[in-house]
Amino acid sequence: MSLRTVLPVCVALLVPGVARAQYQMISPMLFEGPRISLQDHVDRGRSATSSTLQADARSFAYRPDPARRRANLARFVDRSRAADPQGADNLAALFAQGDLIERMRPELAKYGLVIDNVADAYTVWWIAAWQASRGSDDDVSAATAAAVRRQVVQSMASTTAFGTAGDAAKQEMAEALLVQGVLLSAALEQARGDREQEAALSRAAIQGARGMGIDLMAMNLTERGFVPAQ
Repeated sequence: MSLRTVLPVCVALLVPGVARAQYQMISPMLFEGPRISLQDHVDRGRSATSSTLQADARSFAYRPDPARRRANLARFVDRSRAADPQGADNLAALFAQGDLIERMRPELAKYGLVIDNVADAYTVWWIAAWQASRGSDDDVSAATAAAVRRQVVQSMASTTAFGTAGDAAKQEMAEALLVQGVLLSAALEQARGDREQEAALSRAAIQGARGMGIDLMAMNLTERGFVPAQ
């Protein structure tokens, strides 16, 4: 997944500190439920019918509101400022250049994903976080993205909070996850060739994912989605 391609040149100013700060943006109400379920899916593997997945996937879609998006991004900047003031300023400048989320639409479409679905956004973040933890910028296939999305949908489907959340809550979480995915990809690109920065970003990605109940070091990414590391 090459999310960094949606960013302008100024993203080179972003630093791993932003990656560490980003996890403050996600609402605990929304991710507390699926944190165990997602990990459990990787550990054990589950099956679901295509009709069930399609029905569940629709429940994670939402109607985006431009004004709400601006507020979400502003809040993202504010919450990042405590950990990295300069990075927050750079983020604000980046967001001021146009609708970052909307610019992701054609890139995600290559993988069969959309910008206005929480499950799709979680898929983007999960893949980007794993890649950052491994220092890998290899592009993933559409089949791999689809497999991860199925894992996300199946796990989230068992969580009441996702099924009952309104458009505002879904949009806040989805946009936070999408921005996080882009920042992780951008930070990985910036750190390329610098072992110290790569290690710092890896630690940040692992720590952030652990806070969401995901042990990135315990899994590998494959065409079948995430599987237990051997």
